[in-house]
Amino acid sequence: MTGVTGAPPRPTPAPPSPVSNRLDDLERRHDDAPPRGVLRTALLNGTDRHAALARAAVLRLHDRLAGEARQGAAQRRRALPANRTAGDEWLTRLTAALAHHRNAASILFVAEI
Repeated sequence: MTGVTGAPPRPTPAPPSPVSNRLDDLERRHDDAPPRGVLRTALLNGTDRHAALARAAVLRLHDRLAGEARQGAAQRRRALPANRTAGDEWLTRLTAALAHHRNAASILFVAEI
């Protein structure tokens, strides 16, 4: 006697999520595992979100690498006497790396706006 006595109704199963539908479609189209880029795009709800997250990741990478180059250049400058900083190859490389990562991050930041 479950219907009249006030027993809770059975829960209805949840409808399949759009992500699982996209994954099912990918599995039907590929014999092996789907390509990583296609799978990542399906999991992230499309190419726009995938591109935005990839851009943000690259921006964070350039920010981190610029910070490391800045710290490395500062440590190298402190270790050298003032008359040897102009010809130091490591300091030149670290300065070039800092400039590269700053410029790359600036380009990504401006393109985002």
